[in-house]
Amino acid sequence: MVKGKVIDTVACKNQYAQSFALYLPSYYSINKNFPCIYFFDAHARGSLPVRTYKDIAEKYGFILIGSNFSKNGIEWQVTNDAIKALMDDTRSRINIDTKRIYAAGFSGGARVASSIAILDHGIAGVIGCAAGFPKTGNEFQNKFDYFGIVGNYDFNLIEMESLNETLAQNGFTHQLLTANGIHDWALATDFQTALLWMQVNAMKENLQSKNDTLINIFKNDFDKRIGSAVTSKDWIAAHELLGGIVRTLDGLQDVSSYKKQLDEMTASPAYKDAVTLQAQLQQTEQNQQQELAEQFAAQDEQWWTKKIADMNHNIQTAASQQESQMDKRLLNFLGLIGYMNSNHALEGGDLNNATKSLQVFKMADPKNPDCFYLTAIYYMKKGNEQQAISSLNEAASLGYSDVSQLTTEPAFSSLQNNADFKNVVDKVAKNYTGKS
Repeated sequence: MVKGKVIDTVACKNQYAQSFALYLPSYYSINKNFPCIYFFDAHARGSLPVRTYKDIAEKYGFILIGSNFSKNGIEWQVTNDAIKALMDDTRSRINIDTKRIYAAGFSGGARVASSIAILDHGIAGVIGCAAGFPKTGNEFQNKFDYFGIVGNYDFNLIEMESLNETLAQNGFTHQLLTANGIHDWALATDFQTALLWMQVNAMKENLQSKNDTLINIFKNDFDKRIGSAVTSKDWIAAHELLGGIVRTLDGLQDVSSYKKQLDEMTASPAYKDAVTLQAQLQQTEQNQQQELAEQFAAQDEQWWTKKIADMNHNIQTAASQQESQMDKRLLNFLGLIGYMNSNHALEGGDLNNATKSLQVFKMADPKNPDCFYLTAIYYMKKGNEQQAISSLNEAASLGYSDVSQLTTEPAFSSLQNNADFKNVVDKVAKNYTGKS
């Protein structure tokens, strides 16, 4: 096994159609068991999170394994069988500490990671990025540590907030980190916070030895985040972080000063007002999401042009930061609807609906590379290779990085020997490896 370097593709011994990305710390040894994180991406990009978080793994001594098979749209039983084969294979070949196995995922992959922990009591913890639990009816049959990370502009924020409350009510060790971002994998700095939190809780659960240095690194990390939230008057985030540091450090260090600060904030008018406004905005946001979904097919491009202009105006003129963030999440939600409708129309060969859907998608989320990727498919279906290549170049310039999707898309099969298409593939590959 190669150490200290990301291997993008390792074939599973018993399922050659399945592979995984792997990172072993440079000091990995067969004489020691190492904690391990299994990653599940919504688009089967196993090496994307492995490359993004490899330096953290090196620092704290974790093995990283990213599935290149699990993705949105695959039947659960197929996914479950593949994950079992993956975990059986890697445990047989790699020295993994079976008491410290973690799962992490983004979007639909976060639901996969949670599903594994729900069904397998051998998972110590889950780091869920941008989505919560699947709806299985047995969500709470196994307890595990859960750290959720969600952007303040992510359309799944309400879901993650609701899950955090539910986990508290059901006795889970839990934490929610609201970061400055959209619907995506967590930044490396935020993921490191989650991993520090997991390790400190593992100390309390006697899964790893107490390490005062790690505890202090965790404490300093949370202190900085609390200070930043207070400075920006984000009372909801500050309160959640204070509650988290009290829960996590209690029994390891004196937390009386944090408890006092938490009690004072809980009783403060500013926090109470923020909680009241949050509840009101959550209901408003859910209602408006439903309205946007219902209106998408009913309204024409002219109507959506005005609607999106009004939404952008609301973002700029909102009375509070909480309302502005909600308005931005609604615009991002409209972008999601645009993506889903565009993709569905293209798959069904309905180019008329694809035209409108892509236009609305572009107006709602003009910097989203997926919009230009789908536009390229649209142009190929129209027989316009030049415009397709131009759209793919635009997607690459905006950070599109899914080499596998690009090179296996049937619409681009006739371009495989095209020099301009090959140049696009090279750009996309650079975007992908650049995420390391």
